[in-house]
Amino acid sequence: MTSRQFTVPGLTKNYAVSPILLHRMGEIDTGRPAARAMGYDMKDAQRQYPRLASKRLMLISPADPEFDAQAAFLAPDAPRFINVADDADSLWWSIATIIGHWHLHGYGLFAVLERSTGQTVGLVGPWFPKGWPEPELSWHLMETGEGKGYASEAAQCVLDWLFTVAGWDSIVSYVPEENKASIALARRVGAQPERTVSFRLQPAPNIRAWRHLPSARGGHTRDARGLLH
Repeated sequence: MTSRQFTVPGLTKNYAVSPILLHRMGEIDTGRPAARAMGYDMKDAQRQYPRLASKRLMLISPADPEFDAQAAFLAPDAPRFINVADDADSLWWSIATIIGHWHLHGYGLFAVLERSTGQTVGLVGPWFPKGWPEPELSWHLMETGEGKGYASEAAQCVLDWLFTVAGWDSIVSYVPEENKASIALARRVGAQPERTVSFRLQPAPNIRAWRHLPSARGGHTRDARGLLH
């Protein structure tokens, strides 16, 4: 199979450049014009992060100041993630990395909330940590969201947004060969298996890339623009 070249569009319409990044461009007063010149939509008021909605779910950035990531993921009584070691320190670093990814890339994993209850049930979205071969659509459910079809519903919502609104043309999911549940989920949202992959920081052995493409979305993309709040 021939290699692909990947260009990931920036999501500048949906992302407010943080003061830290502005200072890296120069002083904050001169940083705003510099950011505008680079294509960022800068306003005096903080711009809302993208929010997506499906029939049962709301997806919100964990970096959004209106979302309490501490209460949702790190509080002692927060629901546990499925198949994650009971290690509070590692979980803290993981959540901090996910929030930081939004600041560094302008996109990332969304917190998935039940619309009926407001309860957080997982994390689903695109991310591209250093060392990954290309951006990945990743999903992580909490125990309270298991067995309800939430992962596939949220993944379909994110794919519709990426392909129809954000302008991406491809994304993969890296799935261990023994993870039958994730393989079934990848198939359910239209992904096709490709090569096995090996990279230094891969999260598990025996990983295969599953490719998501707009052409596999069928009728899902028709209402995608209505998902962006």
